[in-house]
Amino acid sequence: MSHDSTRLLEQLYPGLGGLNDGVAARLIANSQTVNVPTGAVAFQKGDACKNFILVLAGQIRVQLSSEGGREVVLYRVKPGGTCALTTSCIIGKEEYPAEAVIEKDVTALMIPDSEFRQALLDSELFRQFVFQGFSRRLCAIVSRMENVALKTIDERLALQLLKGDDDSLSNITHQVLAAEIGTAREVVSRKLKRFESDGLIRSSRGRVEIIDRKNLQVLSGATDS
Repeated sequence: MSHDSTRLLEQLYPGLGGLNDGVAARLIANSQTVNVPTGAVAFQKGDACKNFILVLAGQIRVQLSSEGGREVVLYRVKPGGTCALTTSCIIGKEEYPAEAVIEKDVTALMIPDSEFRQALLDSELFRQFVFQGFSRRLCAIVSRMENVALKTIDERLALQLLKGDDDSLSNITHQVLAAEIGTAREVVSRKLKRFESDGLIRSSRGRVEIIDRKNLQVLSGATDS
């Protein structure tokens, strides 16, 4: 691992900054930096988890996929974050239960499972780092599943459309929106048509423009902060 990568790792994961020098040196010496392009599948359902991953750049989408082609996004792993499912699988010696897709070109540090396990045994600080990251991610997953279970599709779709930085979402497909809110693409298409007829949005291929943000917020149940 290069000096630049080591410095970047310390910046992105400050929780590792106080590691015992021996533990840190062993992790770095036995890790590998990899580059994976957009669109590649990092993990498939049933894969063995052989490495603990720390993302230095890019973004990974973790999702569930059905045999019928439906997808539900569980979470995304960005620089500074960890993958709860990878952590769980390594500790429990289980197979990966979902699919991890590279959403933006990724540079990541791969720590072999044997070194990961040894660091857990040797370092209280490393244990805290790993389990705090796992806890935060698990809480986020529960919150997401709560939204899917308790909010209507209209509410979930409206909330997703409001997540953009401005009043338009570019390069967005009905399939992507469906995966984000946990429903079928056909349902999203019908809902978007209704939102458009109600004057809330204007939809075209790959783009959704918000026309009436206030009433879209009312529909979503959100408040204007």
